[in-house]
Amino acid sequence: MLKRFAAALLLTTTALPGMAADLPNHPFIHVNASAEVYVMPDIGEIDIEIVSYDPDADAAWTLINEQLEASRALFTQHGLEAEDVLVQDIVRRPRKPDALPEEQPAAGAPVPMETRVAVHATVRDIGQWTPLMRSLLAMKSIESLAVSFNRNDRDKIESDLLAQALGTARLKARNIARGVGARLGPATGVSIGALRNLSNAMGMASDPFGRNSGERRSPSKADMSLVQAMRLAQGVDVIYRIGGK
Repeated sequence: MLKRFAAALLLTTTALPGMAADLPNHPFIHVNASAEVYVMPDIGEIDIEIVSYDPDADAAWTLINEQLEASRALFTQHGLEAEDVLVQDIVRRPRKPDALPEEQPAAGAPVPMETRVAVHATVRDIGQWTPLMRSLLAMKSIESLAVSFNRNDRDKIESDLLAQALGTARLKARNIARGVGARLGPATGVSIGALRNLSNAMGMASDPFGRNSGERRSPSKADMSLVQAMRLAQGVDVIYRIGGK
């Protein structure tokens, strides 16, 4: 099987002349590999919008400012620095049609308005995440709540994963070369991710929906209050020259 596979690789440039521009002009082995790790985050980020639908502008403005000050006090209580809480300008605008109830206002009636402000907070002490989120979820007039996690050492983790993926790719290629009685030559092309043109030309493109094909769901409010493990992954595509026997 390996010999037939290698033979197909060797003949590709003549069998697919229309795609020659996408293919190396020498005998080659094309492999892909990946590495992944699950780690607990040490940084959390929160995005919220404080909203009022009060038709009276002054009342809406007052409510928004009260809730904004309450959220700032909550963030300070849980150790967030002022520079880690970013607040956009308060805006008042007509409500979007898809946000209105099914019964549309009568002709000539005032246009329904909304007043809102967006807040982004970075939680650097992850130990404060759960109590902070539980208090935030109990606040009124909070919409569009979204959370995400990260690591301070993410660059190092991803660098280590890249090294692992490249090592796995080389081992795969060496085994293929050994299987067809050849030696592995130098790498002549490397891509972080899929070499799509090459994969399609060779008929080796993987199903992009092959992984995580199950139905995805948005996290519930209870899930948001928990620190979630992060999956970090790195994939590589590598082309090696096939050496002599």
